[in-house]
Amino acid sequence: RPRALATNRKRETPRMRPSALARQTLHAPARRVCRPRDGPASSPRMTSRIARAVAPADIDLPNPAAIYDVCDEESMLYGPANTFAIKPDDLIVRCKTVLKNGFANIAGDLAEDFQFIGPVVGPLPAKAFVKAVGGFDLTQGFPDMKSNYYHFRVDPYETNRVWFTNRTTGTHTGKLAGRFEATGTRVECPPQALSMTFNAEGKVTKITVGVVMDRTLGNTGGLGGVFGLFNAIGSPLPFPEARPWKMSKRYRLFQWIGRLASRGNDD
Repeated sequence: RPRALATNRKRETPRMRPSALARQTLHAPARRVCRPRDGPASSPRMTSRIARAVAPADIDLPNPAAIYDVCDEESMLYGPANTFAIKPDDLIVRCKTVLKNGFANIAGDLAEDFQFIGPVVGPLPAKAFVKAVGGFDLTQGFPDMKSNYYHFRVDPYETNRVWFTNRTTGTHTGKLAGRFEATGTRVECPPQALSMTFNAEGKVTKITVGVVMDRTLGNTGGLGGVFGLFNAIGSPLPFPEARPWKMSKRYRLFQWIGRLASRGNDD
């Protein structure tokens, strides 16, 4: 009888095992790219190579009919064309170091020609920026605030510039700006694009912030930066730029004319 059981086991249909390429496709991005790491920052070059390893061989070939062409980031960042003094991987570490030290302690990291630029703020020179961030502590109003930075990468066209993204979250449990009492509102900001530009000495020459990448996400009314925080707690700042986007009368008229024209073409 044991022999019969053994025979029956042999006749069972074996489980399908994924190929090596399939295993790499399924596991490599999640293990090496998406999962947060506590160790040293992963190399952008490694991420790029993993992406290519699982893509069709001709995926980066141009298609003029679709206006599709992909830059060779590998050669632009790591080849002889990049003459910037600080290499891409080191520049990302430098950017993270400045962020980790905090804007309140950023004065020594700023170049003389520094500029701070937001969608409707600035450019602010170094002194004005340091004064502004030094007197405004968001953590007093949002003790549990997190920036949630991710997707750090060096711009292949400006190899002295690091782009990154954040999705700020926090709960309004403290007094904000010394006058806005706690509301208990859990704020979730939409993803925002930020950048930090450096000179050859590693000093910051420009910071850009607050560019919302998808205004339908979060609960700030599509606003980024501090404008979004104030709007989310029900106390928007008193000017149009600090309010959620609203279609102008001229734009509504323009769209109405467009719909009429489209209807006439269909007829």
